[in-house]
Amino acid sequence: MAESEWEAALRSHGHRVTPQRLAILRMVSAIRHPTAESIYEAMGEAEPSLNLSTVYRNLAVLQEVGLVTHAHIDAKAPVYHLAAEPNHIHLSCLTCGEVTSVQPETAAAFAERVATDTGFQIRPGHSAVYGFCPKCSTNT
Repeated sequence: MAESEWEAALRSHGHRVTPQRLAILRMVSAIRHPTAESIYEAMGEAEPSLNLSTVYRNLAVLQEVGLVTHAHIDAKAPVYHLAAEPNHIHLSCLTCGEVTSVQPETAAAFAERVATDTGFQIRPGHSAVYGFCPKCSTNT
């Protein structure tokens, strides 16, 4: 999605287009699985007037508008993605913290089984599954 589309989305929801919002969207696009804190740190030198609470408030606005989504891939702070990014499942290692992304279709058989057994329809989106990566599974 181009910056002009970001601007149009913000305006169509009654929000102002600010340099901070556009910079945060650029950071979400540039950093793999950024947290609010990592966005703040990455922007710190370029935006000295920015504080962490401003990043959190702007991320909330960007989520409300539908430009970003978040996922919880560990016990720490959520990570953010551009909403236009294809959905994927995060495989999060409980030992080393490595995160691998796979397509939602990878869980298709599981989703079908859950639907058959319970009637519950899984929509993986940007979700997480916890376990052990190949490197760490040999040590468990």
